[in-house]
Amino acid sequence: MADLSKPFIIEPTKETPHVVMDTGANRFEVTGRSFPLNAKGFYTPVLEWLDAYVENPNPSTEFIFKLEYFNTPSSKSISDILKRMKAIKDSGKEVKILWYYEEDDIDILDLGHVFSRTVDMEFEFREYND
Repeated sequence: MADLSKPFIIEPTKETPHVVMDTGANRFEVTGRSFPLNAKGFYTPVLEWLDAYVENPNPSTEFIFKLEYFNTPSSKSISDILKRMKAIKDSGKEVKILWYYEEDDIDILDLGHVFSRTVDMEFEFREYND
C-alpha cells in the first residue's frame, strides 16, 4: 500500500516525465516527455499510488499534465491516471485537470480534447511557451 503521507516523486529523464504526487502540498503533475521503453512498468507505481489516493483523496485535487510528447503506450497510462481522477470526481470530490500545451502544438491540444471526451471530464486547457 502506498504511503500517502510522503510525496511520491519520479525525477525526469530524456525518455520519462517528471511525476509528482504530493497530498500534503496538493500537487499532482506529469510533465515533460514520456516515451519509456516499458511504459507499463514506468507507470505501474504511479497508478498503484493513485489507487490508494482514490480511497482517501483530498477534498480538492488539481492534476497538471504538461507533456511535450508522449508515445502510444504512455497514452494508455495517461488514460488510466485520468480514469482514477474521474473516480474521485464521481465520489463527490472536486477534481480539476489542467492540460498544458505549447503554443503551436495542436497535436497535444487535440489529444487533451480526446482524453477529456474519453473520460467524460472537463479539462482546463492552458497554452504556454517555453
